[in-house]
Amino acid sequence: MPISNKTNKTNKTNKTNKTNKTNKTGLEDDELASLGQESSLALSDALQSSMLSVPQAAAALTAADMAAFAVPPATPGASARGFRALNGRHIQVLAVSALTSGLNVHGAGGMSAELRDGTTRLLTLSVDRTDAAFWTRQIADLRARKWHRDDRMTEIVLQQTDILSFLALVVPVGSGTHPWLETLLDLLFAAMLRAEVEMKVALPMPRPHVVAADIAPIIQTPAHSAFPSGHATEAFCIATVLGVLFPARRAALRALAVRVAMNRSYAGVHFPVDNHAGAILGDTLAAVFVRRLFGVAIVQTSPVDFAAAAVQTMPAAVGAELEDYATAGQVLLPGPWPAPARPAGAPAVLGWLADEVLTELGL
Repeated sequence: MPISNKTNKTNKTNKTNKTNKTNKTGLEDDELASLGQESSLALSDALQSSMLSVPQAAAALTAADMAAFAVPPATPGASARGFRALNGRHIQVLAVSALTSGLNVHGAGGMSAELRDGTTRLLTLSVDRTDAAFWTRQIADLRARKWHRDDRMTEIVLQQTDILSFLALVVPVGSGTHPWLETLLDLLFAAMLRAEVEMKVALPMPRPHVVAADIAPIIQTPAHSAFPSGHATEAFCIATVLGVLFPARRAALRALAVRVAMNRSYAGVHFPVDNHAGAILGDTLAAVFVRRLFGVAIVQTSPVDFAAAAVQTMPAAVGAELEDYATAGQVLLPGPWPAPARPAGAPAVLGWLADEVLTELGL
């Protein structure tokens, strides 16, 4: 199912993007209620001529006539055709709304912000902009990494707008064989964006080159806050969701998420701690999404507290380095995780998507 994107030139948040071009599921994004091509002056003129040859019904419509041709309801199961009649943009709105319902960020312009699900605190991120010793160590780390940019240059450039190609290295799926999964991943990127943006607004941090000009980023640096990293959030969230669906590939997916995240530091646009915070945010969001989609509980402890400056003194088991966090972090259960299934009582659009994805994967 394609997710329509009418402003694609300015859209950097749609990392799958292939779903805008192909439609293997029969979900047409042009909203046509009948077969044929899109409207044009020539087609309208021809349809008008053809319409005159259609016999005009003399009898008044009955209630049975109206019931027979009613628009099918958008509910899962036998009436999934109701969702298929919707435009891709409409499905995106419904799904993103259901995935993010109740999620909100509290805190603005200070040194800490909370992600909540309703009134339940899921996560607190904290950053102390006045801890000069901590940021000096972070800058030193970036200075060491910048001499190794050549090895990662192509990845850095491509991952500005494409994360999924890299995570898909280890999962046996493609747009032709798994269009529903690709559609779901599109929706997850859209669902993450609000929390990413609200956290960045709540915790404004300068980019590394602002405080140390010699970092000299090799790509254009975003003007918004560095903390937490959006790329790290997205990479870890998608890796975690895919890890639920492909448990045998979970470790490989998380290793790739680490590389995607750390490439932003090699590029000079993120402090290492930005990636760590983004990874924790991504895992936390993924835990919410897979619970709502597939009824899978993967959270280890809740709520999670992460203070940026504390990362230097964390034991490896907690996650002193991003690689340590990826293998033994404080957000997710170590596994094995429960098998995904369509949860009872899920919002209709999520139940329908879960059915389609699980059927496609043979689960």
